[in-house]
Amino acid sequence: MELIDLKGIGPKRAALFAELGIHTPTDLLEFYPREYLDYTQIIPIRDAKDGERVSICGTAQADPTVFYYKGKYIVSLRIADASGKVTLRWMNQPYRMNQFHSGDVIFANGVVNRKRGAAIYNPQINQAGGGIIPIYESVKGLTQTAIHAAVKEILDTCEISETLPEDWLSRYHLINYRTALHEIHFPSSANALNAAKRRVSFEQTFLYFTAIRTAKHEREYKNGFAFRTDHTLSTFLKTIPFAPTEAQMRVLREVESDMREHMPMNRLIQGDVGSGKTLIAEYALYIAAANGKQGVMLAPTELLAEQHYHTLKKRFPDAVLYTGSLTAKEKNTLSAQIANGECRVVIGTHALLSETVRFRDLGLVITDEQHRFGVLQRAKIETKGLCPDVMVMSATPIPRTLALLLYADLDLSVIDMLPPGRKPIKTHFVTQARRHDLYRHLAESAEHNERAYVVCPLIEPTEGYEGLSLEELSAEIKAMLPNTAIGTLHGQMTETDKRRVMDEFRSGSVSILISTTVVEVGVDVPEATSMVIEGADHFGLATLHQLRGRVGRGDKQSHCYLLAQKMTEQAKQRMEIMLQSGDGFVIAQKDLDMRGSGDLFGVRQSGDGVMAGILSGCTVEILEAASKAAEEISALPTIQYNALLEKAQNRFKTMQQIAHN
Repeated sequence: MELIDLKGIGPKRAALFAELGIHTPTDLLEFYPREYLDYTQIIPIRDAKDGERVSICGTAQADPTVFYYKGKYIVSLRIADASGKVTLRWMNQPYRMNQFHSGDVIFANGVVNRKRGAAIYNPQINQAGGGIIPIYESVKGLTQTAIHAAVKEILDTCEISETLPEDWLSRYHLINYRTALHEIHFPSSANALNAAKRRVSFEQTFLYFTAIRTAKHEREYKNGFAFRTDHTLSTFLKTIPFAPTEAQMRVLREVESDMREHMPMNRLIQGDVGSGKTLIAEYALYIAAANGKQGVMLAPTELLAEQHYHTLKKRFPDAVLYTGSLTAKEKNTLSAQIANGECRVVIGTHALLSETVRFRDLGLVITDEQHRFGVLQRAKIETKGLCPDVMVMSATPIPRTLALLLYADLDLSVIDMLPPGRKPIKTHFVTQARRHDLYRHLAESAEHNERAYVVCPLIEPTEGYEGLSLEELSAEIKAMLPNTAIGTLHGQMTETDKRRVMDEFRSGSVSILISTTVVEVGVDVPEATSMVIEGADHFGLATLHQLRGRVGRGDKQSHCYLLAQKMTEQAKQRMEIMLQSGDGFVIAQKDLDMRGSGDLFGVRQSGDGVMAGILSGCTVEILEAASKAAEEISALPTIQYNALLEKAQNRFKTMQQIAHN
């Protein structure tokens, strides 16, 4: 049955659903809301605390008004209840002018800002009243109402069979499938919605584990290239100017052992920032090159790709850098050299996924900061070789138990030691009263050839954000420190300008680099001894730890300074954790304890079945139960086993087909 066969869905609407990848009723039932607005917990306006997301109900005091602020068209509506008043503001949404009138009862949901009176910027509005309202991803022309109506039609008219064995429902405390789908799309209460999320999370995760176990089993029967490694490690170690740590040596041997086998390597190298993962990648490329095979290293940003290129070029003179900012002529030239085997080592970004890039004899694929790549992207680069060895690297620590579950398709290596002589980075919380003292200290440090990063959450001033943007902070620091060289770096700059600024920072012609989180991944400047994080309360623990890891790479003492405006209790907890620990794995465990595993699913990008928005509530307990169930399915009656296995394999095959296209 196709979606167009449903009542109320004609060719035009079916085409809009198709843009979202929805073609069948099952597709739509599994198209889960990206978020929910909870209007069951309405609070008095006066009780709405600064920085918290709340649901309120008030009466419009007048018709909406409109004004301009820094080039932005802002609609403003004042509402009140018996306890107080709040202003609702929408930026660049002029249609809101005709949506409300004086005297209307308004249900609103959003984050409260009390900097200059109470306001909620870009609130969600529920004109139907209370309840829990699902919000779906959509495309232009397809309203939330239309999506909701189509889902209701399926639930009312289509037969929905149970997908899991009945005894699993009681064993794992799961509600039945039909009830779960109804509560997902039409929640009757918060408890019912949580039970539905738990059920669907379990099934999606179970299918994921089953699919990757199937893939791993299939990989064990693939016949890749068995690399010769006689005396390779001892020869390699003689060429590096330092002694690897015990952890690095352990992982080097694990990689060497993998590459000797005919079965293709599929290994995750996980290590904290500064632990020396690049050495492992360099050795794997060294083995591949010594055996006449090509190796490719994929990085998520041009800054990181260029850094790897400069590092690896010293060992591999024929190494090339392939990125999106190259001219068409340069890409054509490099593509030809890669295709005929002139280049044994290729470093690049997503641009390498292009169909025009072909390898003569690709034997090794490495992806750095792999959490920034989708699984499909990783699969696509792997198809450019015949069963190549695969290594993925991550500097985003997660607890080992969780890693073994999330990366069940990969063999796991952990570099759990930092190089000797590294001085622990000292972390400080700086009050707003001491900001100027801090920046004057950075200027004094610059006179001794020390450099500093200053990171901001936003490039431009934005309504609702109380801190300084990159533009505002840059102007302030330049005025405060007229004799200090200041540079700026952000994602909207061209790659040429980014490269120029980073070169100036590395050389010392720029002493203080004001940046967004574009420097979070892989940037390595040993002379940088200070990391200042403005608006630190707006970043999660993983990002804070990654940013801190940009310093402490030389022989001088390094410092990380955390600055914030007003903080929620959770933000205070994050700051305390950063002050107490410099160990990424400890921080990851604390993060897991605070947030649950759902938010950590970001390390597995789109392309996995588990990445549906519904998994935002997935817990370690669900992961462990689903993993156990995936191990047990071979003991089920043949018909049930085959049906579940087929569903999991179809999901995996779909991923693979997309990757090949």
